[in-house]
Amino acid sequence: MVGGLRHGLAALVLLALACAVPAQASTLQRIAERGVLKVCSNVENRPFAYLSPSGQAQGFNIELFDDLRQRLSAHLGVPLAGEVVSTSGANRVPFLQQGRCDLILTGFSVTAERQRLVDFVLPGFYASGAVLLARREQAVDSWQGLRGQTVCSSHGSVYNSALAERYGVRILAFAGLTESAQALRDRRCVGQVTDEAVAYLRLRDTPGWEGFEIKLPAILETPWSMAVAKGDGEFHALLEGYARDWRDSGLLYRLEARYGLPHKAAQAAPGSTLELLDERGVPWLWQPLENGFRQLYDEHGWNFPVFYEGWTARQFAQGILITLQLALACMLASSLIGLAGALAMDGPRPLRWLVRGYVELLRNTPSLAQLYFLYFGIGSLLRAGSATELPWYASAFGLAAVCISLHYGAFAVEILRSGLQAVPRATHDAALALGYGRWNRLRHITLPIALRASLPALGNNLVQLIKGTSIAYAVAVPEVLYSAQEIWSERNNVVEMMLLVLLSYLGLMALLALALAAVERRLRMPGVQL
Repeated sequence: MVGGLRHGLAALVLLALACAVPAQASTLQRIAERGVLKVCSNVENRPFAYLSPSGQAQGFNIELFDDLRQRLSAHLGVPLAGEVVSTSGANRVPFLQQGRCDLILTGFSVTAERQRLVDFVLPGFYASGAVLLARREQAVDSWQGLRGQTVCSSHGSVYNSALAERYGVRILAFAGLTESAQALRDRRCVGQVTDEAVAYLRLRDTPGWEGFEIKLPAILETPWSMAVAKGDGEFHALLEGYARDWRDSGLLYRLEARYGLPHKAAQAAPGSTLELLDERGVPWLWQPLENGFRQLYDEHGWNFPVFYEGWTARQFAQGILITLQLALACMLASSLIGLAGALAMDGPRPLRWLVRGYVELLRNTPSLAQLYFLYFGIGSLLRAGSATELPWYASAFGLAAVCISLHYGAFAVEILRSGLQAVPRATHDAALALGYGRWNRLRHITLPIALRASLPALGNNLVQLIKGTSIAYAVAVPEVLYSAQEIWSERNNVVEMMLLVLLSYLGLMALLALALAAVERRLRMPGVQL
């Protein structure tokens, strides 16, 4: 029986591997069989790729993609349709490796780290560097003068780590360029770091940016190149021929002129300008593991840079710390909100209606929508007309803490209300007969019993709250998920960083479970079977 079970498990493993690993057909063969050429691209990067009012992708990169589609159709002898797969800096490489697209064609800078994961098609089709887009009245004299100041950016930007290391700026990275630009308009940063061409065309063509300008000259210029999955030499060689012909035939020059872009010369080889400068600075707790994880990466490709590289180590350690701070603050606040709301449900009718409305509104709407409303709506009003730092409740951390506390506080109201109702009526009567006043009955009799009755459900709510703190990454609170995404966008090690994130949350859950068990033992009431 044991042998049969072993063979059965082995068969399941083999089946799972067969489903997970695609057949090793060439990319050209897969394209011809399905009749569709798929490209990974960022479609909110005007003028390179953006959506028209009808929802169709268009722009500089999309025209290059259409030219590729036509050339490959002729080469394969099969009419090909084109499909644009919308991606961000955090997922474009995994999408390519998983076969969701056949190539990457976007503002994808060539770096040594990325060359380990994909094959770049050189020469590049464009090149760009980082510039600072800021309000005209913002005083900025140099990149070095930004040390200690907050700069808006987007996840996956190749400039984030280099700027943080070289110039000491605080990067406020959002999910996309749209959120990053809105944060700049809301004065949440001194400026937005973005590609030179994107900033130039935004100022020239986009309404509402008249009061902004490019403050500093471009730095960290690198080539933009198409990229394909490693190991398919035939597809790679074919695209390299097309890329050379784009430059030789003048197609790139004509597209640059059509879209009002600065003309760029071909760049055939990557530089090392974006390599991190700081290899040390690992927290002391992790230093004994440093050599082992370096060796693991060099020999087996498992990349855990938080254990041997200063910038990523500090980034991840800060993320864990901020997650812990946010969780503790929200746990305390939501519990107090729940207690106050539960007690208010026994108050006057208008107060009961107010609490009931709060509970229904907060627990029946998504917490992420609530956070965006607070951050980009109310938060923008709090910051209106001020370029200086405002109190904590107008900061990203403060607004995230308020949102999470209110959201989970609504659930805590119902939990503690049920606990108060679980206290037997006879217990109230006995306390009244012993001469306890209203406050003393509540303090010494009702609340201890209600809390003990509510503890399992309240503990479950706190567990959900700790996991719910991850939504704070959406407004650039550098908690653990945000930090991990910044690292994997830079290092393209999604599996490794997600494993560390899961272990971090499991550690926090274990601490909470131990604390709740200790509280349950402390509040044990054998006489009332609790």
